Formats: sequence, C-alpha cells, structure tokens
Amino acid sequence: MLFKKLAGALGAEVSGLDLSKPISKDSVLILKKGLCENEVLIFRDQDISGKDQLALSKVFGEAVIHPAYPQIKETPEVNILINDKERPSKIELWHTDMTFMEMPPLGSILRAYEIPDYGGDTLFASMSAAFEGLSDKMQSFLSGLSATHDFTHGFKESLDEPGGRERLKQAIIDNPPISHPIVRTHP
Repeated sequence: MLFKKLAGALGAEVSGLDLSKPISKDSVLILKKGLCENEVLIFRDQDISGKDQLALSKVFGEAVIHPAYPQIKETPEVNILINDKERPSKIELWHTDMTFMEMPPLGSILRAYEIPDYGGDTLFASMSAAFEGLSDKMQSFLSGLSATHDFTHGFKESLDEPGGRERLKQAIIDNPPISHPIVRTHP
C-alpha cells in the first residue's frame, strides 16, 4: 500500500488496496497511521458496496448513524447525500461533521457515485495546520474555550426529504446542545 501526498497540509492518495476485499490487520495499522499523518485519505477508482464502505469505516472505529439523512437499507450506518441540479447542497459552510454528538466520530467517509466534469468539489481544511499557524498567545487563548454545538442550527434542508421532518424532530430530542473544547488533540 502506498500513500502519495497531495498537498502540504493534508491529503494523500492511497493505492494498492482493494476496498471490495477484506482489509487485513496489517493494512488496518497502515491505514490508521496514514490517516493520522495525512488527515484525509483518497481511494480512487474503487467499485465498492455500502457493506464495503461500512467495513472501511470500522477500520477507524464504530460507525455512527447520522440522524438527519436517509440511510441505505442494508447498511443504515451509510447515509445518502444527494447534491444535483434538482437538489443542490444546502450545506455550503465549513463544518466538522456530527459535532452535535457527545462523542463525535473520528471522521467521515464519502463515496461519490457521479462526479460532474467541473465543480461540486468537497473541500477539506487542516485544523491542526490552522492551529499551528496561530501565535502562541492565540493558541493559549483558544485552548481554554468551549463552544456549544446545537443540532437545531443545521440540517433544515432535510425537512423537504421524505421522512425528513420526523427524522429531524427525533434527532433534536436525541441530541440536546452539547459543549466541546474548541481545541482538541489530533490522534
């Protein structure tokens, strides 16, 4: 398995691993190390199922169901996000996934079925590089702060989806506002 750096701050393309096959214990260790070092891993030209995607997620920890989005029936931990001409994305802000949870997951795994010729990019930012770029004084100031994450401030786009209103109502009940430190230690 090889990791090819894609940018200075984060991102590596992984080759030499077929995600449609069981992932060996040795590969699990290599993937975990690669994620910690690169923060974003990209696997190109993989023909995988929802079950394969779920198996990859379990390499990094327990899979978590996102309460705002519809799921794949056979693998409810895999959500369906649609962003096309008729249903454009309504989440156009920088964010960290699922911080409304008491214990947010380590990360997210995205699998694209159709990619446009241009546009539609998902962008990533290295928060560790951003923090390291701050002055010592600003790092110290931020390290003592917390922020409240509130499910009710997001996911309103789900109201228009089939079953969306009911999912959101239950998700708000199940996920009361939670406070997290602004600065966390990268694994």
